[in-house]
Amino acid sequence: MTRKNIITTLTCLLLSMTAMAQSAANITTLRKQANAGNVKSQVELANRLLSGKGVKSNFTEATQWFRKAADKGNIEAQFNLAFCYEKGYGVEKSMEEAVKWYGKAAEKGNLQAMNSLGHCYDVGGEGFDKNYAKAAEWYRKAADKGYAGAQFNLGLCYARMKGVDLDYKEAVKWWTKAANQGNPNAISSLAYSYLKGEGVDRDPVQAVNFFRRLADAGDVRSQYELGKLYAQGDGIEQDTEMAIDYFTKAAEKGYAPAQLSLGRYYDNGKYVTQDYELAAQWYMKAAEQGNIEAQYNIGNMYFNGMGIEKNYEEAYSWMEKAAMQGHTPAMTGLGICYYYGYGVKRNKDTGRSWVNKAAIMGDEYAKETLKRMK
Repeated sequence: MTRKNIITTLTCLLLSMTAMAQSAANITTLRKQANAGNVKSQVELANRLLSGKGVKSNFTEATQWFRKAADKGNIEAQFNLAFCYEKGYGVEKSMEEAVKWYGKAAEKGNLQAMNSLGHCYDVGGEGFDKNYAKAAEWYRKAADKGYAGAQFNLGLCYARMKGVDLDYKEAVKWWTKAANQGNPNAISSLAYSYLKGEGVDRDPVQAVNFFRRLADAGDVRSQYELGKLYAQGDGIEQDTEMAIDYFTKAAEKGYAPAQLSLGRYYDNGKYVTQDYELAAQWYMKAAEQGNIEAQYNIGNMYFNGMGIEKNYEEAYSWMEKAAMQGHTPAMTGLGICYYYGYGVKRNKDTGRSWVNKAAIMGDEYAKETLKRMK
């Protein structure tokens, strides 16, 4: 190590030690002030204990300080204490206590608390019954005052008939308000509304614009949807290279539907040069995330030795995973494995049973296969 590097390292170490010492001093000061009854210090100390900023995380102590400040009427402490009860941080999880403290903050005009209160009534849990009417009521209070999260949630209530009448136009109205503030969930919902023509005239061009806003910001689902629109030429000039580019962006970030789509394209040679090895790789990534179609497809590739070394045991294993989730072609494939003893101990009766299940569910190949199983 050079003299310059040694000096630089020592300087960084000294700065780090100084920062740690200052942080410890700050925490000590905060504790003194909090113990003296300073509400602002109580809230700041609790926030640090909750986040672990400058001090070791301690959820239990954090909630104790939040409670002291909340009992004195501090809105931030009331909200944070409610959040701790909702998540079970430092206290036993309790939706009733969460609602109680969110309610205190909401009654004082805290918009985030109004929205969270609506969420509690929306999802219920922990012995607390759902109440969609109250959820919509609290969402509306915050939405009317411009809170984007509540505007999105209220729109969702109208789209799913939760506490209000089904009204897609009203949903779009609230999503538009939230989207204008940059709410990504609202932007996504508007994209699908314009794509499906729900609450607005179908306008795939608008859908593309909304999806692109999110896709270019890295949203994997929007990248996948935009890839589909490029592939179909819906709302945008067909561009298969751009389609593959967006699918790949989403797939590389682990989005299973995009991985499945890429697997299919390389499997069938659609939009890309056929490449069974790449197809198998993408199928496997999606299959490992639980994608049923991908599980069947990788099982099929193992069975036939396409893009991957033939392995009947692996074929059986993946076919079984998909079949157990109701995938009819996988049921047929699993039945074949059992009937002929591919990758599993041969059992003709079990084989016929699986193929028969697929046939009953309408799988034509299963019906033909069943005729050959005598």
